[in-house]
Amino acid sequence: GESPPYRELEDSYGLCGPEDRSQISKNGRTSPLHPSNGQTGCLSDNPFVEDSEEEDTEEDTTVCSVVEKGEPPKISVQPDSNPESPRKRPRQDTQSPKPNKSSLTLPLRRPTGGCSPEPARLPCPMCSHSDTNPESLQEHVNRVHLDDLSPLVQSSQHKCPLCSQQFPNPTLLEDHFHTSHSDLSPARPPHPAHQALSCPICSQTGWSAAQLQLHVDSHFATPPSPGPSTSLSSGHSSASDLVLAQEMERRERDRRRLEEERQFASLQALYGMDEQGNFTQQSASGLRKAVVSGQLSVVDYYERSHNLAQSERSGVDDGSSVSHRITTVIRGLSVGSHGVLGTWMASRTDHFSATFGDKGWGCGFRNLQMLLSCLLNTTQYRETVAMRLAGNKNLVGMVGMPSIPRLQKVIEDAWREGFDQAGCEQLGGRLVNTRKWIGATEVATFLSFCCVDTEIIDFHRPTAGDGSHPVMFQWLLDYFSSGQTVIPPLYLQHQGHSRTVVGVEQLAGAGIKLIILDPSHSATSLQQNTMRLVRKTLASMKSKQYQVVVVRGVLDTTAKRDNKKVIRSTRIPP
Repeated sequence: GESPPYRELEDSYGLCGPEDRSQISKNGRTSPLHPSNGQTGCLSDNPFVEDSEEEDTEEDTTVCSVVEKGEPPKISVQPDSNPESPRKRPRQDTQSPKPNKSSLTLPLRRPTGGCSPEPARLPCPMCSHSDTNPESLQEHVNRVHLDDLSPLVQSSQHKCPLCSQQFPNPTLLEDHFHTSHSDLSPARPPHPAHQALSCPICSQTGWSAAQLQLHVDSHFATPPSPGPSTSLSSGHSSASDLVLAQEMERRERDRRRLEEERQFASLQALYGMDEQGNFTQQSASGLRKAVVSGQLSVVDYYERSHNLAQSERSGVDDGSSVSHRITTVIRGLSVGSHGVLGTWMASRTDHFSATFGDKGWGCGFRNLQMLLSCLLNTTQYRETVAMRLAGNKNLVGMVGMPSIPRLQKVIEDAWREGFDQAGCEQLGGRLVNTRKWIGATEVATFLSFCCVDTEIIDFHRPTAGDGSHPVMFQWLLDYFSSGQTVIPPLYLQHQGHSRTVVGVEQLAGAGIKLIILDPSHSATSLQQNTMRLVRKTLASMKSKQYQVVVVRGVLDTTAKRDNKKVIRSTRIPP
């Protein structure tokens, strides 16, 4: 009988059944089997392969497992095949029937890679660039090789088509066109963060930040070549000198800035604006250091510590630095001095020197205590000042000299009532528990708050060619020689320090000497060298500006007191 030309594969060995697998030889070929019961062998002549290897061969085709449905063509097998011969028998004269392959649908295997072959690349006629898209290649030729602004088109000078400016390279011309002619340029206007920069060496403008860095680096890429390029070498040297000068200037600015910051920090610490410590803390620390250095014994240390604790609770100064009735002592020494024609002194005044707690910043408070020592010992001012300090009329007789923390609190109370708001803002509205300095305006604020009328005299510039202040000396002589019943001392403020003027000496030959108490002088040194420390000549007083706080009387009405909330001064000379 006739067998179909194609069967489904039963297993991985081919078209044979299980009983015929043993007929497969080692070299992959099978021997033809004897037909039985009208059936052909498993591997008889293959109807899809010709006996001749040169005919009907197809390259890269694979028979898939899909066969189009329909009755396949019938193919007869030669009956005289020799089953014993392992090789093909010679071709007979009778031509074997050729299978009809037109009825099969066999999908072809795709080339390796699973995609269609890449189209041929088209080379650029002017460079090595290539592209598969003709339109893209045409755009490349137009933009790169035919556009005058292209970096590949070299020219010695590139002139702007809209103005007369010329540029050494196309990039600068393009940036100029986009920035200066942005209304005609199709490009987006440059972002403010990307504005054109100029080269610090050759002064060329129009660079972006990235381009400028590369351009500046190009100036230092290679050293100037010797020989005929002398002008280029000279230009390079000039550019290097400019860069060096700019670097030196930058370093000098940085040095000055660091020095100013250091000086500012030093002034903050000096004036107590660094918020480091207060009177009580500095006092305790200073006492401990005095014991270690041998200035105080252990007994003195505990005694002074006890007095400081009592002073802090009561608000009254401990009196450890006071020299009582110093003006009386100075008057006696001055009157008997040689060459002194006249001596005029303030009313009874005590000297207060700096202690461990306020050394370096408390001169303003100590001078205010000297001024109060006079006011609290005169009938005209005692009740007025003591009433404000005590806060209770019945405690006026118990008021002593206010301590520095107490003076700080009273000034803060004056600020809260509206006195000297400018000074309040300048000092941050806080003095208590700080080491902040005070000046003439704070002293005037304190006295005005205590109903004492004051005036600030501002000697704002020197009145002599050598930088001295003869006008101020004459004004002080007139003040102390006015013949008033009570003459309070004067608070004297100048740059970085303050002192208290307690008198004037008239010398032979119309000379004038001031008698000034300084808080930096200790009680011991003042007793040993009194006149040498307190006398000040015209040549020794050469600060650019002096401010003097003068006590004028009592503010007996609320309107007068409120009028003093704004600090005013009198300038001499006008």
